[in-house]
Amino acid sequence: MKAKISDLLRLLPARPGVYQMLGKTGKILYVGKSISLKSRVSSYFNGTGSLNAAKVQMVGQVENIEWIETASEIEALVLETNLIKKHRPKYNILMKDDKNLSYIGMSGGAVGEVFRTRQKPESGTFFWPYTSRANIGMTLRHLRQIFQVRSCRMKFATDDEGATMIVAKSGKTPPCMDYYIGLCPAPCLLETPKILEHQKHLDQLKKFLRGQMGEVIADLRAKMTERAKNLEFEEAGKIKAQIESIEVLGQKQIARDAVRGACDVVMILEKYSKTFIGRTEVRNGEIQGIHHTQATPALDEGPEEILEQYLAETYAERDGSDLVLLLEKPLVSDTVGEFLKRGSVRVEIPESGSKHDLLSFNRTNLLGFAYREEMENLTKKTLTRGTMENILTELGFDIPKKWPVSFECYDNSHTNGQFTVASRSVIVNGKSENSLYRKYKLKSLEEDKIDDFESMREIMERRALEGFEHSNFPTMIVIDGGKWQLSSSAEGIERGIRKFLETHPESSESDLRSKLPYLCSLAKREEELFVLGVDDSVRFDPGSPELMLVQKIRDEAHRFAITFNRAARSKAMKKNILEELPGFGPTTRKKLLKLAGSVDGIAALSRAELATACTVPQIETLETHAIWSENGTGT
Repeated sequence: MKAKISDLLRLLPARPGVYQMLGKTGKILYVGKSISLKSRVSSYFNGTGSLNAAKVQMVGQVENIEWIETASEIEALVLETNLIKKHRPKYNILMKDDKNLSYIGMSGGAVGEVFRTRQKPESGTFFWPYTSRANIGMTLRHLRQIFQVRSCRMKFATDDEGATMIVAKSGKTPPCMDYYIGLCPAPCLLETPKILEHQKHLDQLKKFLRGQMGEVIADLRAKMTERAKNLEFEEAGKIKAQIESIEVLGQKQIARDAVRGACDVVMILEKYSKTFIGRTEVRNGEIQGIHHTQATPALDEGPEEILEQYLAETYAERDGSDLVLLLEKPLVSDTVGEFLKRGSVRVEIPESGSKHDLLSFNRTNLLGFAYREEMENLTKKTLTRGTMENILTELGFDIPKKWPVSFECYDNSHTNGQFTVASRSVIVNGKSENSLYRKYKLKSLEEDKIDDFESMREIMERRALEGFEHSNFPTMIVIDGGKWQLSSSAEGIERGIRKFLETHPESSESDLRSKLPYLCSLAKREEELFVLGVDDSVRFDPGSPELMLVQKIRDEAHRFAITFNRAARSKAMKKNILEELPGFGPTTRKKLLKLAGSVDGIAALSRAELATACTVPQIETLETHAIWSENGTGT
């Protein structure tokens, strides 16, 4: 131990406070707090603490120690938080925010526009962050259609006399098609009434994005009533459709009616050998913001310590207004709990109801963020054929010398026993091969029956038959699950062999078996691989390319299966609308769907077209249930 450090350790008080470890140049390496400065700081140097590699490295660089005594551990927590935020020491937890957040922006100027952006410039108006550029793009398209604001990127300015002029046309000749189909009032024609109308639409959109949906709808209802009084029924019908669309879109933005006031949802997630934190801000039942962070605990802090520091940083500077904080588990530290109470933050651990639903919402989005970060990490760490060969060798399998090395992974998904589906993801020579991905509808399970093992038997039976018919087996099949799923999969392959021999008696069983791929399973809990007939599992080091590759193919299969399950559910829900209507038999439903193409297409049919498939009472039923209406505003 350095003489200076030894002298400083003797001077440390056994009182609460904050300590700072400094390097050779005086730069702060680490900031910590403790109820006893002497005990905590000494543990780094006298061997009584558990030092990991990062701590050993840090301690070797320490040239000086400074400390500040405080009256209590809570004051130490506040001071530690402020110092970490100010200095961002190398060996404290590093927070990496979600780079994928996007905002809806609205510019001012002569003719405003609405757009999406990842950066928030100093000018303009911006609305809460969205976690997916794909989702925000879809949301923007709906908003532009509903509120009838321009989608072009034309640039406008005002001349010296106050007149509006176009300074950049973006390759378009005004007005564009949106004007002719009623999606934009065409301010590009530079007519004052059209510019003012477009500004009114932007103002309505701004109110909607600020959560003032009721005010927007009230204005539109007044406008609709006025049109109806003037016998402008077609225009009134269009406004009615606009109101309904806004209500539907608004409901998607509302979290839960039961969640009133200010509420934050925070949770921590350990996945892919990393730690992620998600926070959802809810104000008066509406989601106002979604924030994701990846925490890199350089000193191997546990999840409780990481969450403690995150909460301290996040709620250190509050305005004193009441806030409900929803967590999955009670806080371990009484100090943090007391600190939050001082800032008018009340912690709740919901087990059911609307608030528990918000926890589920937060977890889903956080899992998505973790997955995106991992996929980005994988692209930086090139996964090659060599990585796959290492996996085969570790599992005790031979490496093919001539053919590409290919892995397939299978997973299934269902909703309470309904819409049971499965999926296949594929990696060839280290690269995902999307063209070989497959979706499967399960045929053998009875309705409402949950049996993951039988599902895997069926999929593996079908895969074996496909492989024998088309000679397209991979090098190895990975099953998402543990030993039982692995055994069920092997049974399914055996069924495939027997069925193929029944229809191809000329085939040799030994020849068929020689073509079979290797088989293993990946259990989620410990991320361990199992092979048939081998008791011990195989585990790859966290962060290794081998573990990343099997996690990637497993997560891709899982994502693909869930997406397919949701699509099947959505399709069934739409199909069931007609089945639940009184007076519609299977023959009429078939005629109607053939005529309209889908349930949504019914709204666009004329009465004459409907009459070719439906009776008058049936048409009236469709109108009563808002599936069709005379003026084409059915939903």
